[in-house]
Amino acid sequence: MESASHLPEQSDGFPAESLVGLLLGILSIAALLWYYAHNDLLLYGDAVAHINIARRVIDNRSWLSSFFQLGTVWLPLQHVAMLPFVWNNRLWQSGIAGSIPSMVAYVLGGLGIFRLMTGVVPTPSAKSADKGGAPISRLVPAIAATAIYALNPNLLYLQTTAMNEPIYMAFFVWALVYLQEALRANPERAVEPQNDIAREQALERCGICLAGGAWTRYDGWFAAAIILPVIVILAVRWLRNQPERSRRRALTKSLIEILLLNALVPAFWLAYNHRVSGRAMDWANGPYSAKAIAERTTKPDAPPYPGRDHPITAAQYFLKAAQLNVGGESDARVVLVFAACGSLILLRRFRQYWVWLLLWLPLIFYAFSIAYGSVPIFIPAWWPFSYYNVRYGLELLPVFAVFPVVFTTNLGLTRASKVIWWGVLILLISICYAGAWKNTPITLREARANSRTRVAMEEGLADSMVRLPKGAPLLMYESSHVGALQRAGIPLKNVISESSHPDWEWALLDPAHKADYIIGCQGDPVWMASREHRSELDEIVSISVPGQERCTIYRPSVRGASPQTP
Repeated sequence: MESASHLPEQSDGFPAESLVGLLLGILSIAALLWYYAHNDLLLYGDAVAHINIARRVIDNRSWLSSFFQLGTVWLPLQHVAMLPFVWNNRLWQSGIAGSIPSMVAYVLGGLGIFRLMTGVVPTPSAKSADKGGAPISRLVPAIAATAIYALNPNLLYLQTTAMNEPIYMAFFVWALVYLQEALRANPERAVEPQNDIAREQALERCGICLAGGAWTRYDGWFAAAIILPVIVILAVRWLRNQPERSRRRALTKSLIEILLLNALVPAFWLAYNHRVSGRAMDWANGPYSAKAIAERTTKPDAPPYPGRDHPITAAQYFLKAAQLNVGGESDARVVLVFAACGSLILLRRFRQYWVWLLLWLPLIFYAFSIAYGSVPIFIPAWWPFSYYNVRYGLELLPVFAVFPVVFTTNLGLTRASKVIWWGVLILLISICYAGAWKNTPITLREARANSRTRVAMEEGLADSMVRLPKGAPLLMYESSHVGALQRAGIPLKNVISESSHPDWEWALLDPAHKADYIIGCQGDPVWMASREHRSELDEIVSISVPGQERCTIYRPSVRGASPQTP
């Protein structure tokens, strides 16, 4: 059995993996240019928040607090990855600073699918081949699965934004790639030093990818909790079969490093949250957590969101969201059937291919997250017939890329029948993706549906803010409309916000004497403070947008100054 690490080369000696990476890079850049030209990079409110969290690290009121500007809810790796780019005003304002890490992850994720499938793809038995069939080159399934992954319209859009799903997916896929390579570098009937070294390196890389995923999304915590015990069990078994003391010591060292690295993630994050907010679990139950957002946005008399306290219903909603991220309801349902059949084929060969079945882990994670973690998914096809977190279904894209190819590879006994089944799969995926492009990718529809009024408000605020004196100190609750500051190009260091302690608390007590301009949106802390000190403030502009709370810009009336009026 060949190791997955030895990839085939083209006839001219150019590595196939390099060619695939080049094509993925071209696709990624083409998608960026298209969506940049259509002003679609900053539609997701979360994308705007991610970029400005990273910007706040290098653009804040005190460099001493830079390390503590990474927030307490979203994990920090994506924000750290943006730091080399977000300092540039053009990249910051356009959103491209957030696109670059996602685009790199898109390319790496596609290469991960290619590497996973280039190893050993399940094929019909030699007995079947003797009846007239011919073994399919292992490059064909790898290229097919990579194409399904990389050409997905929703992934192509999302990788141009500052959303972190593409980054997590790349870490997750590569963790499974290295876990698979560790298994294949350890033949049970032969102990060779070269195989031992390859196994240890693959395990270490798997651990690094698990930690990377855990630094990106909480999905990674779940994946690590499932995969790390498996690694421990495998390592213990390998240690028992290893006669050389030096190799046992090396494997034990690698295992300890993997466990410590992954234990560092939750330990650091709990300590960081405690330092910033005073609550170690602020990411789970703080004012900006998913639980708090669900409580604020749910009316007291409203029914529970679909799937709450019901894991089976939650799993159905996640599966439906995953299908909608592939194509139309009926077409994607057929692809799901192909994926389920491919999974059944691997179940029959569980001992050899169980690592691939871990691609289904997002289904389990989101079934319980929706049911018990206050993480609803709303899809237009089912009640409540709206868009919310539909993009989460994209994390099951590797399943739709890998398992239908496994199923198709195992169909047909003759060359002609194999060609027919491959044609069926290609036609099916083409119909799904063509329909997605025609109807607009659902992740883009979700972004547009949920951003229309917010973008209108932030554009109105930005138009007024750019007329304010340059460098004037502002008081604003950034969680409401930080995108307005980004659009106006106002440095965050000029803004007293909820991330500026203790300036924020003092400014709320006396806004007229702490800032030249006060921007409050109805219901936020600055608005409430301005109500209490209304006699000391002059309203200079008020902006109203249907579906958004009214925002007002004030200036102090007690100073006697006459700043430029928007």
